Amino acid sequence: GKIWDMNNRSFIDETALLAKTNKADVLLLGEIHDNTLHHENQQTLLKARIESGARPALMMEQLNTEDQQALDWTLTGINRDETLERATRLIRFADTRAYQPFLATAIDNKLPVIAANISNQRSQPVVRGGFAAYDTVELKRLAVEEVWNDSRQKFLIENMGGAHCGKLRDDLREGMTRGQRLRDALMVDSAISSIARGVVAIVGSSHARRDIGLPLYFAARAPTARILSVGFIEVNPGVTDPNAYRADSATGEAPYDVIW
Repeated sequence: GKIWDMNNRSFIDETALLAKTNKADVLLLGEIHDNTLHHENQQTLLKARIESGARPALMMEQLNTEDQQALDWTLTGINRDETLERATRLIRFADTRAYQPFLATAIDNKLPVIAANISNQRSQPVVRGGFAAYDTVELKRLAVEEVWNDSRQKFLIENMGGAHCGKLRDDLREGMTRGQRLRDALMVDSAISSIARGVVAIVGSSHARRDIGLPLYFAARAPTARILSVGFIEVNPGVTDPNAYRADSATGEAPYDVIW
């Protein structure tokens, strides 16, 4: 339950963390998707932003951009419980109920909700055929190549293999790496117009990483935006040294600003 500032290499309390989150234009909350405690802590930080007077947009990886229009229409509903049920049905993750409380918080506080993810169908041409299968002007606008380098590529390919028990073919591993890069760039694109009001993002831990994830594209597209990345980390029994949870990095720098 402790909070570790990865940049200053020191423990901080929840009050200090809230002081950091309340200054962020973009607050990235990187979870392990099936961890209930992570969801509870994310809710704590989201509600603290609201209680501070902010009305940020709630950005959710668990909703697909293709459903944004349907989501916007649903959120105009008058009956609160019916609206929540309809919005929950749009969640594309298996455990839809795990993410219902986030939608409830957004509805109760009249926050806009950003459906940030892209469907596998949309990313498949790039996974299979490379970035040549995507519009070059759009890739430039999204800063897909601008933020990337050989170190990031090597790290993400190795990480992609590890996430699948090292059993991916090399060509598929490279394809999925391209797919994740495009996914991150498009997720940022979905939220870029909301930075002025503030964004709180509920995303997987890898997407929240500063060295390979969303912060790269936010920084490229909105250089003055204040970005804070919080990684929620599962604790290994008996491992109490926070440095053990630093994790490898593509750049040698801290992958998150804070881990909890």
